[in-house]
Amino acid sequence: MRHSLFSPHTDLMKYEIREIVDLVSKIKTLDPTLTIFYENIGDPVAKGWPVPSFLKELIIEQTKDDSAFAYTNSKGRPETTEWIAAYAKKFSPGIKLESKDVLITSGLGAAISMMYEMLPKGTRVLQPSPSYPTHASMESFNAKSHSISYNLDPENSWQPDLKHMEEQIVANPSVVGILLINPNNPTGAIYSKETCEKVVALAEKYNLFIISDEIYFRLVYGDTKFPQISEIAENRVPLIVMRGLSKDVPWPGARCGWLEFHGTHLDESFFSFCEAIKKRVLMEVCSTTLPQFLLPQIYDHPDFPAWLKQYKEGLDETITEITQILEKTPGLKVHRAFGAFYMLPIFAPGVLKPGQTLPIQNTEVRTLIEKITADPSLPLDKRFAYYLLASTGICVVPASSFFSPYFGFRITTLYRDKQKRAEIYKKLSDSVQEYLNS
Repeated sequence: MRHSLFSPHTDLMKYEIREIVDLVSKIKTLDPTLTIFYENIGDPVAKGWPVPSFLKELIIEQTKDDSAFAYTNSKGRPETTEWIAAYAKKFSPGIKLESKDVLITSGLGAAISMMYEMLPKGTRVLQPSPSYPTHASMESFNAKSHSISYNLDPENSWQPDLKHMEEQIVANPSVVGILLINPNNPTGAIYSKETCEKVVALAEKYNLFIISDEIYFRLVYGDTKFPQISEIAENRVPLIVMRGLSKDVPWPGARCGWLEFHGTHLDESFFSFCEAIKKRVLMEVCSTTLPQFLLPQIYDHPDFPAWLKQYKEGLDETITEITQILEKTPGLKVHRAFGAFYMLPIFAPGVLKPGQTLPIQNTEVRTLIEKITADPSLPLDKRFAYYLLASTGICVVPASSFFSPYFGFRITTLYRDKQKRAEIYKKLSDSVQEYLNS
């Protein structure tokens, strides 16, 4: 080629949640008999959670209308953006959100990419650590530099370390915004109202905006309360709230998310940034039309509250049982999830060492894993995850792939078959002990 087509910044993009599936394919080619237990991705349907019958009926009825197959408005079907603005006020009555402040995208993955693309050169958004890799990767890729992050504290239920957050804001004048993921992926934490109030106060103090990724906001368990940061931030700091139709129905394949722009009147440059995102979405032509028609019908359906209640009860039970198994594992610290459907068990400091292994029966698979893990720069928790996969078929994602300062692994808490779930997590617990003792 006339010029190189390789961008050195590609290495800043990491998505081990899917990348590890490439390793699964290689292993399955060498050993077709190995059964894989996919604990890497949050797909409720794949884990046995049924799509509610009322949703299927709505889809059948809506597809009788040919307009469900046509383009719709590039920024979102107007009737749906109006509904979203009104719906948001049911949770946060004090906000002044209008339909023009809502932007529908093809899932939040597309929204994440567009947000960071439209940031001016030289500006940064402070990322949590651990973080959802699409956020951290796309922010760093567009900035052409590694993430600037604040720690989540495992000793404080994975709440943001606010002291570290402020230190990072002060030390990095390029920071213009703070990302919150609440309920949190990958930890399953719910940030308290007090935490959210303090983050808003920091944003106010340093003239920053906030991005609040709330895709799991309905999936909160027990007596835990989800704080509405849009009410806390109203008329104080600019805010982008991210929500979507994905996990709580469930319909992850719908690829329908939306952005809510709050407080655009507070700062002229924030208003311009939001307008730039709206302009960028025009290049997508439009997001998928069918789920936009169905969005109001789903969440206003009389059967939805009962569906959500039993779904959350089932997920809560699953989280409890997985926690009870894993928390007994020596060398592993487990924090119960109170939201979403993920947990991030972490290894005690110093227990992971180079050279630890698990038995792999297939010779070719063992050779493959030994070759991959011979890389001295490979994070120790990634080495564990690869040996676990090849030895047991259990596919987890190493914590280091979530930009975590702690070694561990993320699991989904979705496996619906009670007996199989117990078997998988007992095997996982036993494998951790065997690996640490090797």
